[in-house]
Amino acid sequence: MPLDNNIKVSKAGRSYVLYDASIIAEPVLPLFKRDYHTNNGSQQNKSVSPPGEQPSGGIGRARVTYFTQGDKSYVLKHYYRGGLVASILKDRYLGFSVLKSRAFREFRLLKKMQQLGLPVPVAVAAHVSKGLLFYRADLITEELQRTRTLSDVLSDHAIDETSWGRIGACIKQFHQQDIYHADLNARNILLSASAAIYLIDFDNSYFRTGSESWKMANLARLKRSLNKFKGNSAGFNFDEADWSALLDGYNS
Repeated sequence: MPLDNNIKVSKAGRSYVLYDASIIAEPVLPLFKRDYHTNNGSQQNKSVSPPGEQPSGGIGRARVTYFTQGDKSYVLKHYYRGGLVASILKDRYLGFSVLKSRAFREFRLLKKMQQLGLPVPVAVAAHVSKGLLFYRADLITEELQRTRTLSDVLSDHAIDETSWGRIGACIKQFHQQDIYHADLNARNILLSASAAIYLIDFDNSYFRTGSESWKMANLARLKRSLNKFKGNSAGFNFDEADWSALLDGYNS
């Protein structure tokens, strides 16, 4: 599925930017700097969090800055490593190809999912700063307004059977298009005030064909996430009846 003609690439020194020219006319490098938004007053107070801590907003290990440009709000995330290498490499990724970088791949996947009509954030620009062996990366998306993560919602109150069914149906939309979410968990599902549901954080995700077993494994990953939240908080509102309602929505 080719991307439209508005998708451009710019280069300045060892920095490369893949961007949507219909949204952002000039992808200047300071847009990818947290301090830039802090200093010019565009950063919003909900911007979070230091490396190594789990940010709000369901974006995995990423460090997130919310900022405004004109009448729009955006989310800037900086990619951080996970696992055992995180303490050593932190935000550096091994790679020689800019086009195959995590930021460029996530940008292109978001654009393809947007073309398919799937409920995902709008990708604005991806940035890669390339060294000899490693690169650092950032991604800007449009902010999904008036949304909360599923984990935050369930920490406050229970949701009804219909809402669980909609979550299941939302996940099914992605699976029907053979999209594998590499980190499907309760922080990467957003619920909006208008009852819309979104999936976010598609770092390392991709189109996956072949055996259908990965789809069930994807759902199992989400269930483990929900059970982990419940195990860590007695007040977390999730039980087997909720999971059954989600599966009903998925299978309907």
